[in-house]
Amino acid sequence: MWDQPRLEYKVFNSDSILDQLETLVPGCLVYLRVSRGTRSWKIRLAKLDPASPDLEGCASQYYEVFAPIHGAWLVEGYLQQAGVYYEGEAHDTEYIKAWDPAERERLITRGAGLLRSLIEVRDFVGDMLTDYQKMNIAWADTRPWVMNVWACGAGKTLGSLLSALTRPGPIMVICPAKARHVWWSQVQEYTTIKPFRVKPSSNVRKKDQLLEDYLKDCRTQGNRALVIIGAESIADNMAIVDQVDPCVLVFDELHTHGSQKRWVAIQEADGSVSFEKRKTTASGKQSSKVDRVNRAVAIMEVSRRSSVALRIGLTATPLDDGRPRRLWSQLDLLTPGGFAHSYRRFAERYCDARPGDFGGLDDTGSSNMAELRARCSFFTHEVPYSESHSQLPSTRVQVVYLPTEQLNRAERFSDKQTFGQAIKSLHKTATNPLERERVIEARLSEACSRKRRYVADEVLEGLKGGGKVVVFTARRRETELWAHQIRKGLKRGDEALGEVPVWMGHGGVSEAERDDMVDAFRGSEGPCVLVGTGQAFGTAVDGMQTTDLAIFAMLPWKPGDFTQWKGRFDRLGGRATLLKVVVASGTYDERVVDILVEKFGPIEQFLKAEELKGLDQKLLGLEDKEAIVNSIISKLGAA
Repeated sequence: MWDQPRLEYKVFNSDSILDQLETLVPGCLVYLRVSRGTRSWKIRLAKLDPASPDLEGCASQYYEVFAPIHGAWLVEGYLQQAGVYYEGEAHDTEYIKAWDPAERERLITRGAGLLRSLIEVRDFVGDMLTDYQKMNIAWADTRPWVMNVWACGAGKTLGSLLSALTRPGPIMVICPAKARHVWWSQVQEYTTIKPFRVKPSSNVRKKDQLLEDYLKDCRTQGNRALVIIGAESIADNMAIVDQVDPCVLVFDELHTHGSQKRWVAIQEADGSVSFEKRKTTASGKQSSKVDRVNRAVAIMEVSRRSSVALRIGLTATPLDDGRPRRLWSQLDLLTPGGFAHSYRRFAERYCDARPGDFGGLDDTGSSNMAELRARCSFFTHEVPYSESHSQLPSTRVQVVYLPTEQLNRAERFSDKQTFGQAIKSLHKTATNPLERERVIEARLSEACSRKRRYVADEVLEGLKGGGKVVVFTARRRETELWAHQIRKGLKRGDEALGEVPVWMGHGGVSEAERDDMVDAFRGSEGPCVLVGTGQAFGTAVDGMQTTDLAIFAMLPWKPGDFTQWKGRFDRLGGRATLLKVVVASGTYDERVVDILVEKFGPIEQFLKAEELKGLDQKLLGLEDKEAIVNSIISKLGAA
């Protein structure tokens, strides 16, 4: 365990705080150094038995405290509070330097030098790299774990690929299935490495090379192996992990891989873990929730392999739902056992966790965020939005609050009920969480229905100028209805538009079909329309940056989802996109806005989150309200 960067402390006087340090600071170990004659050895304080005959005649010299680099400052704080004298020795002090201007320049220079030594990288890559990508190469070269928190479209894939190449041995990339193609193409574009892409068994063709043959060729020819696998299939392909035996792990879209419910047993300080077999549903079929847990357990097992020397995590939205609870599983993948031996401990410290009203743990809060940010700063490389996107055309965000008079009548909930009747009847039976969820679903459907005409008109207006339009929703049913409405409008509208392609995709559409839609949209000169759910197209998808008009017909519940959706248009090779967020006044839309904005706070405490600055004012409609008030005041003053 202690081949990792660490700080070691010598404590010369005993104090009760030493007995508690291993509990207070996850990953910390405390030893007593004893001697007899010329021989000296150390004993774990937690396992020390003073009555042991082996200790007869031994003299205690001092205590040794081993602290992981990200928790060392916390150890020092406890020792200082207790008034304990100690001497500290940092092993590889480069790990704990702050990034002042001089340090930035040093990292940029060192990263550029390391890049030149990477023989697998193509010559032109050095000319196109940004300063922060060069910094990241140097940053990763001296760390066992790195978390790259870069904005969408900032070049995380290339930056992390180059960082992975600083270590010898096989590389394994674990990413969402829809991102495999991006990694596969970029590895070939920027390096001489021939990557291997693990396909679902249904997509494997006879002509495809087998993994065994690929690895054999790599060994024979002296080439580095780089295997790309979809996170969704990792649980069913653990044998592939054994075959590859990776030295470097890359977790793309890190925030999607974890689950705080992946194990019940407590992980010990030495890294050992025992697992509890997950139950399936009563029908014997695995639910999607169970599938996610099994996937998370599998990825956790991969991250704990002894062969892994470097772990790299990529994400633009580590706090995608605005709650620190989402961080634990991500941090635990990168720094196994470094942030708590169980999720409960982490939640009590950083999520203000307390017993829930109906049992279980209420972990929706946040606490000690400054401390958490400080602990993560030793391995987190955050690139501000202003730095990564300074040369890109900016996406203008316009929030449109539709007044009641602009809303069309809601379509019927069913053949027998209007929305109003349906919501009233659902309220009468809403005695459990599932039924209450149905009420919310009905209210969301009503809000969507009441702004369908406005959105369709905006799309048609955008198409008249030959524009490329994207419409994002949050649910499959609404996607189909929006697409139908747009197609109806095209048939009734200006014939001069001709045949305008309208692509529609959601979770029920295969990965290959979605890829084809994105490729067709990217290759089109316009006019054209892509209507889809944010879940299908809002993450790990490249190719929508040529959009002229983007419309969020529905808002997601999570700030991270909003950032990811918006990030599809903030990318290299893009154009200035107008993003319209449509909110129906007087409907459940306004409640969604309140929930979304409420979650901004913890994110801004943990990250710089420049993309969110001022967005809360827009989403709440405060900008428009202030403009109205100022207008009235100015008119009164003129009178």
